[in-house]
Amino acid sequence: MKNCLSRPHWMTPLLALPLVCAAGWAAAAQPAGDPVAKAQAEQVQIERDAERARIQKERKVIQDHLHAQEAACYKKFAVDACLRDARSEARAQDMTLRGQELKLNEAERREKAADRRAFIEQNEEQQREKIEAGRDKAEATDPAARAEANAQERAQRASEAGQRAAQQKSREAAHAQSESKRQASEPGRVERARMRYEAKQRKAEERRVRHEKDLEDAAKSGKTPAAPLPEPASR
Repeated sequence: MKNCLSRPHWMTPLLALPLVCAAGWAAAAQPAGDPVAKAQAEQVQIERDAERARIQKERKVIQDHLHAQEAACYKKFAVDACLRDARSEARAQDMTLRGQELKLNEAERREKAADRRAFIEQNEEQQREKIEAGRDKAEATDPAARAEANAQERAQRASEAGQRAAQQKSREAAHAQSESKRQASEPGRVERARMRYEAKQRKAEERRVRHEKDLEDAAKSGKTPAAPLPEPASR
């Protein structure tokens, strides 16, 4: 059974994908507001979108090829073995594409996390500069004002630490919820696919039995059996 994706066509993205991810991480490591970093991030996103479009296009090629193979299988005597081979090949190809998708998603998640950290750190630095400027001014005029400035700085740092902890906890909870939903939906999807597969097998077996009976009846009567109707395309 010939693969619908030739090796040179789908192996090249596997080699190029780490470069896209590495470029994204390098761009995220640049200081926030840097025009060069912004241009790099935009270019990385363009390349990432192109990768996702390429993955979806190749996934459609895999599905179209599988449908054609299934339709051909129903015209053969060994329907089950033919279907198993076709679907196994499609699953293997789709797993390759799924791995590429996961790498893209992980790279994007890391970049967004880095951007959030940079934004928070920039705001914290600005707040510290304001506090230090006010403290320096107060120290020159009033010791009480200096103590108050120190207290404000400590309170600001405690508040920032609390915000970072709350944001991290919220991100972890959202990720856990998303993963839980994905895992919960997986068994149902597999079961529906299994039921569709078994229904197709039953229909194929019924057609085979009818065809053999027609041949047997025709042989007994000495008549030429009518040609079987064309098999419907698999959906």
